Amino acid sequence: MRINVKKSVTLMELLQEKLDSATKTRLKKMLKYGAVSVNGAPALAGDMLLKPGQRVDIKHLGPEDRVPAPFPVLFEDRFLIAVEKPGGLLSIATETSNQHTLYRKVYAYVQAKTQEHGRVYIVHRLDRDVSGVILLAKTLETKKKLQKEWNQTIKLYGALVEGHPPQDQDTIKTWLREENTLKVHSVPKGPGAQLAITRYRVKKAYDRYTLLEVRIDTGRKNQIRVHLSELGCPVAGDEKYGAKTNPIRRLALHAYRLVFTHPVTGERVTVESPLPKPFFLG
Repeated sequence: MRINVKKSVTLMELLQEKLDSATKTRLKKMLKYGAVSVNGAPALAGDMLLKPGQRVDIKHLGPEDRVPAPFPVLFEDRFLIAVEKPGGLLSIATETSNQHTLYRKVYAYVQAKTQEHGRVYIVHRLDRDVSGVILLAKTLETKKKLQKEWNQTIKLYGALVEGHPPQDQDTIKTWLREENTLKVHSVPKGPGAQLAITRYRVKKAYDRYTLLEVRIDTGRKNQIRVHLSELGCPVAGDEKYGAKTNPIRRLALHAYRLVFTHPVTGERVTVESPLPKPFFLG
């Protein structure tokens, strides 16, 4: 790996920036054993001051830095990691399932990359059968900052639904409550009911189906599935909420874009996972 120095910085600072998955202990070992050189000469001191125009070469990284990711990694730095969740996998443990979760798999991946020093924290969830972008924090402080400003996050989904909605675009606003049957329904405002706001627009219409872009202003359980079902256009493959067909052999709901403010840098970050090809019928 070759790095061209573009600003005055210490060698350790540069390595931490470019190899953000490696621990400081790991970087010190790389320096100690001559894995890092500056302009062709071995560099042993992390406090060495680099200048613009110099060249830093890294011979190789150890096996722990080449750990295969369990899912496609869409974004990663020292503070966050976003991955593409497959449909059919829980985001986090429930009373009946504790091990086979996205959280467990990403946690193990980060642990392996950082010699068991790394951590991850769930920021938000996706329903088990929903695929797409999911974001995790690497520190508890980062998680708290993200969740505090989560209402500023843009969350876009692609939904292939049965039938055709009455309007090409609209906003659905109801109060949702989960019943003893574990199904969620719209109910009058009252105890236990949570406000849910879903916006949709038509992307493409087919004979029996419609591909929608959906944006949620709130994050209630099964929110999109309930609202579209009550609109008369259940998500294809969603038998729980009234779908009669399953053209792509899975729940046709995918979180394809997440836009948020980075809790450390303050930059606006966009993470995307393209809609699966089966969503585009024909």
